Amino acid sequence: MKTKILFALALVMVTAAGCKKAKFGDPIILAAGTEESPIVKFTVENTPSEYAVTAVTSHKASEDMTVVFEFDPAAVERYNTLHNTNYYAAPQEALEITNLTTTVSAGTAASTPVSVKVISTSPLIDGRTYLIPLTIKSLTGGNMTVLESSRTIYLRISRIINFAAVSMNNATGPTTGSPGTRGRINASALFETPEILPNFTFEIKNMVYAFRTGDGNTNPQPIQTLIHFTNLEENSTIGFRYGELGNPSNSLQMFGRLGAIFAHNFNPMQWYTISVAYDGTTGRLYVDGNLVGELTAALTMEFSRINLGQNWGGYDTRQYFNGRVGEIRVWNRALTPGEIKLNMCGADPNANGLLAYWKMNEGSGHIFHNSASTGAKYDMDWTKVYWDNAGNGTLVQADKSQYITWTDDVLNKCSQ
Repeated sequence: MKTKILFALALVMVTAAGCKKAKFGDPIILAAGTEESPIVKFTVENTPSEYAVTAVTSHKASEDMTVVFEFDPAAVERYNTLHNTNYYAAPQEALEITNLTTTVSAGTAASTPVSVKVISTSPLIDGRTYLIPLTIKSLTGGNMTVLESSRTIYLRISRIINFAAVSMNNATGPTTGSPGTRGRINASALFETPEILPNFTFEIKNMVYAFRTGDGNTNPQPIQTLIHFTNLEENSTIGFRYGELGNPSNSLQMFGRLGAIFAHNFNPMQWYTISVAYDGTTGRLYVDGNLVGELTAALTMEFSRINLGQNWGGYDTRQYFNGRVGEIRVWNRALTPGEIKLNMCGADPNANGLLAYWKMNEGSGHIFHNSASTGAKYDMDWTKVYWDNAGNGTLVQADKSQYITWTDDVLNKCSQ
């Protein structure tokens, strides 16, 4: 800690009040942990979770010093304006903050702690990053100056989120169809009104249990078909699948109207968020918000259908997806990499441009509800889905509700 404080002192420091430069070696006081950045991670998995905030000094106090902190939501707006960020002040109903008046006793270099607790995460909206801002309001006693760049500590709430998900390979279920699929999700959800999308982002959060080996003659094949975003006739399609022939089985292929892009080296039993964003000129494929490839193309997507798994008869058992799906989103605009990363654990249902959002967190039942403001018209009811049983392009309605298998275990975790 002493080394970090000396590092901070070596910087040019300007006080907010009078633009007076603090010289190296001057006695200062600051919020502990802010020597290199005022934003400090506060991991919250269970509630209540506690973080102790203290003030530290560059020299031992010659006398008792009283340091008063305040919860300062307005500081978040000031920070956003200065740094062009989009943080939110944590709502007070989620917090319990005590001991705002602290003491640095004579002969010591740290104050008694302010106790900051997150007592509930229910007021926090998915897709938002929250800060708990505590500012040194006043300092009494001693002969020290508050380091302005470290007057406020912003505790960034990093939630460990447990979520429900759907397993797309229920190997214990009954078979259906010919040659039959053992309880696997492989069907299409159709929506009444097609959406014309000159710009878009399609996203899916998924985990593969295991990648398959073999060739095109084996059953099952290495190919695992995950999803198609498409229209009724499937002539406006963008899809994702693992293990396309000629590539390692742990490679992902994006295919369809934009062309093909590959991403490699996926791990089994690990969650990934796959996103494709098209801005009217360029389509970009992201894995967890990291760009892996892009293509230039002129197209307008028509969206009115989602295929989960491989829904062609005969291919349902050969190319089934052996894993879980946690979230699916459709946007009518191209998200930035920063926005994609912000939404890794969930999106704000009222976010700009969010057309449809299946959180798949119901945990029971047979309906994937649309959480976006567009409402029930995008619900997926698995008593009324479709699949191409004959493999000839003809859709047949089916009730596949009995094949929905919910999971809620230690594998389903996301860290913001």
